[in-house]
Amino acid sequence: SAQTSAIPTLAPFAYGTDKVIGVNLGGWFVLEPWITPSIFEGTNNSAIVDEYTFGQFQDPNVALNTLKNHWATWITESKHIHDFKTMAAAGLNHVRIPFGYWSIPTGEPVSPFIPGAWPYLMQALQWARNRGIHVIVDL
Repeated sequence: SAQTSAIPTLAPFAYGTDKVIGVNLGGWFVLEPWITPSIFEGTNNSAIVDEYTFGQFQDPNVALNTLKNHWATWITESKHIHDFKTMAAAGLNHVRIPFGYWSIPTGEPVSPFIPGAWPYLMQALQWARNRGIHVIVDL
């Protein structure tokens, strides 16, 4: 008997033939102070200038809670303008998602980086697939 899948399939993209129309989702899984200044300003610590120092110069639990909130709300499936529904409606067929090596669950220590973004990336891949958007993960 044939099996059916609830996971939608995404047709291969004809690179070299079809036009790539995309956007970069920077600042979501790799913090950039010029993209997400409020995260850095919220630490009230001028020594925190990037994701490395974000984990180095503050309590790891505070850093993780801040990042979890950011990962869950910066980009969504369909709740506000920065979402996959809007991207698909605009005709985008690709998104680039920068992703830090420290967030890949390998069991290896990555301190002072704060891991934990992996499940959010997996959710993003599903949202993109649901909307017919191809993803370039930039590691």
